[in-house]
Amino acid sequence: MACEPPVYNGEVDPIVCQRWLSDIEGVFERTHCDEDDYIACGTGQLRGQAKDWWDNKKKEIGSEAAKAMTWDEFKTPFLKHHTPKAVVNRIKEEFMQLRHKGESIHKITGTFMDKMEFCNELITNEEQKIYYYYNMLSTEYREFMTPSKYETLTEIINVAREREIELKKQVERVERRAHDVNPSPTKKMRTKVTGKKSDAKGGSPNCKICGKGHRGECRFKDKPCPICRKTLRDIWLHHAQKK
Repeated sequence: MACEPPVYNGEVDPIVCQRWLSDIEGVFERTHCDEDDYIACGTGQLRGQAKDWWDNKKKEIGSEAAKAMTWDEFKTPFLKHHTPKAVVNRIKEEFMQLRHKGESIHKITGTFMDKMEFCNELITNEEQKIYYYYNMLSTEYREFMTPSKYETLTEIINVAREREIELKKQVERVERRAHDVNPSPTKKMRTKVTGKKSDAKGGSPNCKICGKGHRGECRFKDKPCPICRKTLRDIWLHHAQKK
């Protein structure tokens, strides 16, 4: 129990069922469990509908036959009940039609491996595994791969992971360039305000006569207004005297 053997609730899902069998057999191996105790230890981890099935099975074959049953003899009816042929056939079809559509390589590889477990009669060697994995990948991965270069499935999976990292870097570079060319409104406003402050500090003061920023004598001070014929200097002096 220190190895935390997994429980099985009786899901009619071949992938979940096979994973439970693999995990519980791993516990048997790690704990050096006696083969005579496989049934007692394994069925002790059944829950829900799986336990109901086993209880009914024991009644069907008798308690003595259940005690004498080997692990392989247990797995045959266990798999027949929890991995119906129709469900297994559906998984095989899903494997054949599996395509990479934006998922991470980690996720799509996990799905590929789970479904491939039920295609043993279709995939019998590493070359076929590589072939199906390659054809499952999206174009942006396949265009940089040559299936004949790889000898094992692990090799092409690692190449796909490296390609995924490179694609992410490309996207990040494009986003950085786009951000530099078109900064956010907040950055634009900050730049504009900074520019105004800079002008106020290092630019020319506003003229009291024309209102514009310049240094030296105002060239508009003696230029008459086209309506009242008064110069801007006369108007400014007139207002200054009123104040």
